[in-house]
Amino acid sequence: MKHISKLKLLSFYVIMIGLTIVVCFALLEFGLARYYQSTESHIAVMTFDPTLGWRLRPGSYSVKPSYTFRHHQVFINEYGLRNRPVSANAASDTKRIVILGDSFTFAVTVPNEKSFPVLLENILSGSGHYEVINTGVPGYGTAQEMLLMKELTGKKVVGDVYLLMISVNDILDNLRLGEYGSTEKTPVQPGFELGEDGTLKRTHDPQPQYSSNFVPRSTWRFYTVEVVNSRLRILLQTMPRFVNVLRRFGIQPKVPRMPSLILGWYVDEITEPGVPLMKALIKEIRDEAYRNNAVLLVGVIPSPFQVYPDVYDHILKGTNAGNKAVASYQKDPAKPQRIISEICEELKLPYLDLLPIFIQNNAKELYIPADGHFTKEGHAIVAQQLATFVIKHSGRD
Repeated sequence: MKHISKLKLLSFYVIMIGLTIVVCFALLEFGLARYYQSTESHIAVMTFDPTLGWRLRPGSYSVKPSYTFRHHQVFINEYGLRNRPVSANAASDTKRIVILGDSFTFAVTVPNEKSFPVLLENILSGSGHYEVINTGVPGYGTAQEMLLMKELTGKKVVGDVYLLMISVNDILDNLRLGEYGSTEKTPVQPGFELGEDGTLKRTHDPQPQYSSNFVPRSTWRFYTVEVVNSRLRILLQTMPRFVNVLRRFGIQPKVPRMPSLILGWYVDEITEPGVPLMKALIKEIRDEAYRNNAVLLVGVIPSPFQVYPDVYDHILKGTNAGNKAVASYQKDPAKPQRIISEICEELKLPYLDLLPIFIQNNAKELYIPADGHFTKEGHAIVAQQLATFVIKHSGRD
């Protein structure tokens, strides 16, 4: 009898402990779903555009990005830009800088005052009168940035300086391969090709069909697991020795898909048409800047895979063992920067490579793990580097 009573008591404790764990997990999930779940995909910031593919919808939005617990406001002005209201013409004593870019420039993951376009304006204002306009739109490639630049010119919103911020995935966007990892061209992106004489020709008009940039897919997951994974990724990214520790225990971190850095720059079927097209698009942006009596400056945003090689080289090898493109990348990780530098040299454009300064600071958390965009620290470094670059090349001492 005593043995049966002890067994019942043990079963009771096991059941109670199990129920307690389940209830605590459920409460934690409920709280995280309420305060941690990103609202980015639930807000109608994007709207279809027959020329650009998509554009930002004017308005003020309360956004809670992924991997944070706080909301901040995102204001989209009358021109569809994450910027305060803009007048057609800058003041006579003010030098206007127009930044062309994608989601790195749009910077939804940080409050506006922490984004590098705003930080850049604040730094430059210490040495003169500057106005910085953020025209970054998530998912845009160089082609869409060129089209938006021309649209703004038609509306008399022009700059004295244009700053083209190239992301390493732009080579894919320009080829309408915006669904990274897929060889199917995205219907919603505008398309350009080079004619036999090397001139740009528009070959595709956007269609209002599915795109992860235009209509994000909803996903279901456990938020508790997501929070733990996020913290672990931060630890791995900034402290590479933990990758080796995990490997000793038989745990091999993996990347969920082939990085756009490698797909875009280390696969011949992509680079052969992609590089000449990017060059032609940069040239067209340069010529449009010249028509506006402005200068064009070019900066390249590095991939976290390039900035944290001690972490990601091991993970890439473990995920894609024997892959030819991965092996090519690891032999020449700065290939995108070198090619773009050569393009800029040929087009006589000032060029800023942000990779060296990011590598120097890679003990810090510069990117949001898994998300891949800049943290506040990353934005601050970009702003400081751009300020020196702009002052040197904008014609103002």
